[in-house]
Amino acid sequence: MEPTDRFVPANGLRHHLLEWGTGDRIVLLLHGFLEHAHAWDLVAPRLAAAGFRTLALDFRGHGDTERVGAGGYYHFADYAADLAFVVRALGGRVAMVGHSMGAAAALLWAGVEPERAVALVAVDGLGPPGRTPEEAPAHFVTWLEGLERVAERGRTAPAPDDAAARLRERFPRFSPAVARHMAEHGTRIEGGRRVWKFDALHQTTMPQPYYTAQARAFWRRITCPVLYVEGEESAFRLEPGDTAERLAVLRARRVTIAGAGHHPHLERPEATAAVLLEFLNG
Repeated sequence: MEPTDRFVPANGLRHHLLEWGTGDRIVLLLHGFLEHAHAWDLVAPRLAAAGFRTLALDFRGHGDTERVGAGGYYHFADYAADLAFVVRALGGRVAMVGHSMGAAAALLWAGVEPERAVALVAVDGLGPPGRTPEEAPAHFVTWLEGLERVAERGRTAPAPDDAAARLRERFPRFSPAVARHMAEHGTRIEGGRRVWKFDALHQTTMPQPYYTAQARAFWRRITCPVLYVEGEESAFRLEPGDTAERLAVLRARRVTIAGAGHHPHLERPEATAAVLLEFLNG
């Protein structure tokens, strides 16, 4: 089942989505850091075949969604606002499945507009380790240094095979086919050269540290069922006590995908789809 490209104006930007299937039950899939909607190509058709109208979003500055203008930046508040307007364009209420960065954005949005969230799945993403206000000045220093570096370097991307090789170095559980798929959809030709689709600003450290106490205040407002899906061998897992505490606040059920790392939807797509369908149908 091939997806249809769709574009939705939301929060001042033109957002790109992939769409599979039809129907009244809508599932919105959210990719992770520096990735794109095609990260869900192995799972989305299985959800659509089960009767869900399934859409995968490119976040702002990723994939084929527009970037912020000159002088702009990317904050999680922006991602949450984008989700709010995309959800409105899709009818007002959705089930949402987010991976990593996408999971953090989904949790934030669901805490802002709990009445619009039918169900929520966080895939290997409950936010990073918490920070303290005392660390904020250092974050700003690192952020400014990153902005200087981004301004000095170009956007040139390697050829798809080389880009795929880089991805497999970072995520060795990717098959060669998956790595090539992600590389091909993560780059494009502009002005006769291949460039990354994501905005290089994403490679800077955000100025706002992650405060767990603040995140909890949003999580407590979530009223829909929540599922946490983790890769058994993910290198991005929090400390066990930290994970348990966050799941308790979210009142979330937890499922572990055997043989998967940080990307269960790309490494074990059949098993991941089965877990999602069991939860969404419930």
